[in-house]
Amino acid sequence: MTYDSARIMENLKESTAEQHRDAERRQLQREMVRGQLAPETYAAWLGQMFLVHEALWESIAARRADHAPLAAVVLDEGLHVGHLRADLAAFDIDADDVAPLPSTQRAIQAIAKESESDPLSLLGYNYVLEGSMNGNQYIARALQQAPGISAMSYLDPYGEMQRPSWQAYRERMNEAGFDESQGQRIVVAAGNMFSFIAEMSDDLMREAVVA
Repeated sequence: MTYDSARIMENLKESTAEQHRDAERRQLQREMVRGQLAPETYAAWLGQMFLVHEALWESIAARRADHAPLAAVVLDEGLHVGHLRADLAAFDIDADDVAPLPSTQRAIQAIAKESESDPLSLLGYNYVLEGSMNGNQYIARALQQAPGISAMSYLDPYGEMQRPSWQAYRERMNEAGFDESQGQRIVVAAGNMFSFIAEMSDDLMREAVVA
């Protein structure tokens, strides 16, 4: 069967479905969806997400000029870094002072490795983080009911434009023209990103218990 690069988004969704479900089953995600997450845990989560987004955005930005699909697909996701900085500042946290958890450090190292050896695979990591914005809108609404949590510019960066923004992202990915090997490596990277998110969630909840 001939590889159909126009189905890359469908391939990503289907091939990473189990890793996606596994990440969503974590206690941190369940408490977020219920609007029950403690403010200090939410702030800690924002810090770890900042580190991941910063590493990914810097890697993509550095490679876009030499890799057309990166430039074509990833337009303004750098805004997530700014939103995370602002949300952390609302908790009186300087983003530059945040230390990575072990799982976050592994994610950052994986991103750096892909940036050097296979830059297009960065799109797999980006797919997971950008796709999470669809569900993050609902999480933002739930957390509005949680005491002590008001900083949510990261969770809902597009507002009413979320749906058309995601559709445009899908179209850009499907039109990028990956070959079969590239598509497979992007899928593997996306699965790895879901696993890092799951591990990070567990790390954060363990820290919350210790605290």
